[in-house]
Amino acid sequence: MLSEFLERAAGNAGITIKECEALLDAVPGFTDKHDMKDTRAFLEYLGLPGDDLKIIHVAGTNGKGSVCSYISSVLVQADYTVGMFTSPHLVKLSERFAVDGKPISDGVFVEVFVETLRRIREYSTDYFPTYFEFLFFVAMILYDVYPVDYLILETGLGGRLDATNSVTSPVLSIITEIGFDHMEYLGDSIEKIALEKAGIIKRNVPVVFYDRRKESSDVIRKRAAECVARAVPVEGSSITDIRMLTDDAGNKSIAFSYESLYYKYVDLQVSTRARYQAMNAAVAVAALEVLRDGGAVITEDDIRKGLLGARWDGRMEEMRPGIYVDGAHNLDGVEAFLESASFIETEGRKILLFGIVTDKEYRQIAEMILTSREFDAIYVSALETKRSVSISELKAAFEDAGEKLGIISPPIRYYSNVRDAVTDIITLRKVGDTVFAAGSLYLVGQIKQVL
Repeated sequence: MLSEFLERAAGNAGITIKECEALLDAVPGFTDKHDMKDTRAFLEYLGLPGDDLKIIHVAGTNGKGSVCSYISSVLVQADYTVGMFTSPHLVKLSERFAVDGKPISDGVFVEVFVETLRRIREYSTDYFPTYFEFLFFVAMILYDVYPVDYLILETGLGGRLDATNSVTSPVLSIITEIGFDHMEYLGDSIEKIALEKAGIIKRNVPVVFYDRRKESSDVIRKRAAECVARAVPVEGSSITDIRMLTDDAGNKSIAFSYESLYYKYVDLQVSTRARYQAMNAAVAVAALEVLRDGGAVITEDDIRKGLLGARWDGRMEEMRPGIYVDGAHNLDGVEAFLESASFIETEGRKILLFGIVTDKEYRQIAEMILTSREFDAIYVSALETKRSVSISELKAAFEDAGEKLGIISPPIRYYSNVRDAVTDIITLRKVGDTVFAAGSLYLVGQIKQVL
């Protein structure tokens, strides 16, 4: 399969991004995750691409992508060229790679994808990276061929053993909110999960982190002290006066104030209806201040304009008027989603579309949704992925939750696919109704393909 793919690429056979995706989808069938030594060895074979870049390394449970987006937008506003590698994608692989906030073209992606595959085959016939490792190598080759001033790297899973942690000299580490997710890989306690995330902290490299839970913050501070790394906490109490705004043109935003270690910012704005983004934006501002300490030329005006101009799809994104999609997929994420949904006023009903994958706490999330009493109708759908929770399991989860809580749940409809669920919602939606979708980024991506 690999040889045939390379032969076609060498012959200018018009490789498409869909073919690249199909090749990567087959990867789990013939390779396993490698240790950091193997990943670093291949980077050295490549000539250590990225070692001369100013890399910002971001880990955490929730908010990683948003923080990356806010930092990128401000740096671009400050006239820097910025690369960004994030995951997952919503519709196609090229979304994971951005320059100045815009995804690279499919053509550039295919070009670098083929080059990465060719270099792997030259390196060894016995070595092949995993899905995420491969995409990380694509990123490092991409930003070596198309250089940037700053490269923002988001971890895929955890931190300590993540492929991105093979980069040894970032200029800044960031750890966003830490909560329960991927416990089968990262551990069954906040302390264990935090230890994995804190594995990205490097010697003498400052780390900015969201100081929400003492259990995780203590771990981060200890690791920072061991690495002689300056630790910069962002406390929830430093983020105040969060409120929703709508300007004369109908543009919606959240305004908030943030008191950093150096300065009090009043009326910062982010273009979203998600209250939790105030926290992510504050983490980004703290990180930008550290970069400024290191020599970056960033003004307060850059920060204000960059935050307001940032866009991050799938995080309380208003896809159409009155239709919001949010990738909330773990307990903390769903809690934040429900809080944001409660602050959005509507003239009619609030409708929820929910879908989720099997490795999430979907039974607890069903309880959270019903307990919130936020929605007048709920549509539940299976997702078009092998990881989806089945309709029968979803139905059992909501029925059991209603019985356990002793409440009468709102009307719930069940669907075998997202397209049918969205079609019915749009058809049955009345004037003034507001639609929310949450539970998985897979769900967000599939809705985008329908709408």
